[in-house]
Amino acid sequence: MKNLFIAAALYFFMFYPTIRCYAKPTAVMSPQKLYQTSYIPENKEEKSVEINNQYNELIAAARDCIIKNDGEAPANYDFSSVIYRSKYDHYETLGYWVADIDGNGINELIFGGYGANPDSSGNSIIYDVYTISDGELIHVLDGWERNRFYLCENGMIANEGSSGASNSSYSYFVFDGSKLQLAESVIYDAAKDPENPWFYSTVSQYDAENAAPISEETATGLMETYVYTNPPFTPFAADK
Repeated sequence: MKNLFIAAALYFFMFYPTIRCYAKPTAVMSPQKLYQTSYIPENKEEKSVEINNQYNELIAAARDCIIKNDGEAPANYDFSSVIYRSKYDHYETLGYWVADIDGNGINELIFGGYGANPDSSGNSIIYDVYTISDGELIHVLDGWERNRFYLCENGMIANEGSSGASNSSYSYFVFDGSKLQLAESVIYDAAKDPENPWFYSTVSQYDAENAAPISEETATGLMETYVYTNPPFTPFAADK
């Protein structure tokens, strides 16, 4: 009997340290509860009001430039020179358009103009595009007479630029929400090669140095795949 008691005691002291090492599992917050306690819904209405206020300020400032019509660049705004030199552009009606042109849920503010026939393709030119990214106002592009932008039917933005009779470019960009990314460009550079002046590039908008030579037929065919739209600009003159 004594031996049986000693054996039982030895068994208890041998295995008790192992038993007491097992801790009681702690409660773990479920993913659903964690999400519910940390998630704060975005106030889309408040953000929309803030964006509208910033855009309305730009619209008012651009309108003032056009009314003054003195050719002086405004001190606090980086508008296209066409906006504050509008007296030199008698063939255009300047206006603005607010729309989500890249489909990301945030409206852009576009300044541009159209001529006597607003329904003809390529008649509406874009000079400024503004957007909001991470709460900051971004000036996406700035055009002028020899650097014109157009909105294409496929959602891309086209640019037609020229530095003279022997050099011009026709470039096409993807608008990713805050900046333009070059997709492809057709370059005309008669100074580089008078006999074969057409080039193609996906790297440079203007420089034909590392661009591939192409025929005029190929260049024309590529440019014709981009059909320009006519944004419905609200004329500044009609919005006083």
